[in-house]
Amino acid sequence: MITPNDLTQAHFLEHPFARYADTRFFYPNLTGQRQALEATHQFILNQKDPAKNLGVVSGGSGSGKSMLAMKLAETRFAGDGRSNVFGLYMNTNTVTEPRHFLMAVIETLGLPSSRSNANRVESIFERLSATDDQLLLVLDGPPVDQEYLTQLLEWSVENQRKIKAVVFLQDLNNVTSNIGSLNRFLGQYLTFPAPSAPEIANLLFWRCLAAGHPDPFSLLPEEVFLEIAQEAHGSLSEALRLASSRLEADLEAQKAQQILTNFRKWKI
Repeated sequence: MITPNDLTQAHFLEHPFARYADTRFFYPNLTGQRQALEATHQFILNQKDPAKNLGVVSGGSGSGKSMLAMKLAETRFAGDGRSNVFGLYMNTNTVTEPRHFLMAVIETLGLPSSRSNANRVESIFERLSATDDQLLLVLDGPPVDQEYLTQLLEWSVENQRKIKAVVFLQDLNNVTSNIGSLNRFLGQYLTFPAPSAPEIANLLFWRCLAAGHPDPFSLLPEEVFLEIAQEAHGSLSEALRLASSRLEADLEAQKAQQILTNFRKWKI
C-alpha cells in the first residue's frame, strides 16, 4: 500500500492513479469523451424541440462515464447574464427513494425543504417559473425511479425546456429498456468509443504531472506507460489499477534498495 510518506518521497503531492469522486483529474484529450461532451453541450443549449429534453450518453465499462457525467454537471453554460443553469450530478446507485431525488433537486436550487413530495415538486416548478434559470439533471446510471423525473420533464415540455436530463449508461444494445417510458423525451442518443492505448498512456503521464511530479518518465519510462495502457484494453479504470500496482511495486523496490544501501554503509 502506498503511504502519504511514500508519495512525498517520490515527489508527488497526491496519488496520481487514485479514482476520485470528483473531476480534479479530468483529462480533456480523450477524443471520444471530448466529442461526446461537445455534442451534449449542443443538445443542452438547443431549444428547437421542447418535447425532446432527455439525452443519453453511453460508453463501455471503465470508459470514464462517471467522470464525464460529473464534468457535465459542473459546466458553466454561457447565458444572457440573467439566468443560470443549475447542474445536479446524481449517482443513481445512491438514490434509494424518490424523496432523495427530489431533495437533491431542492438543495441544488436553494429551496426550503418540505415533508411532502408533492410540495417539493411544486416548489421546483415555482422556482423555475419565476426566473429564466434552468435545471440540468445528470444521472450516472439508469433512472431508479422514473415517476418524478417524468413529471419534471413533462412540465419542461410546456415551459421552454427549463429542465433537461442527461443519463449516462453502459453501452447496451437496447437503450429503451434502460429508460423505459422516458424514451418519449429522448432527443439525443450517442455512444463514445473506448480510448486508444496512446491516449490512455498520455492520460497516465498527465495524471503524474497533475499530482505534482516534475518528471514522470524518470519514475516510469515511456514504454511502461504504453505497456500499461495496452494491457488495460480501453478501460480507464483498469489502467488506473494497473498503474497504481506498478507504482507501488516500484516504490517498494526503491525503498528496499535504499535500506540495503544504508545497511552496507553501516557495515563499512
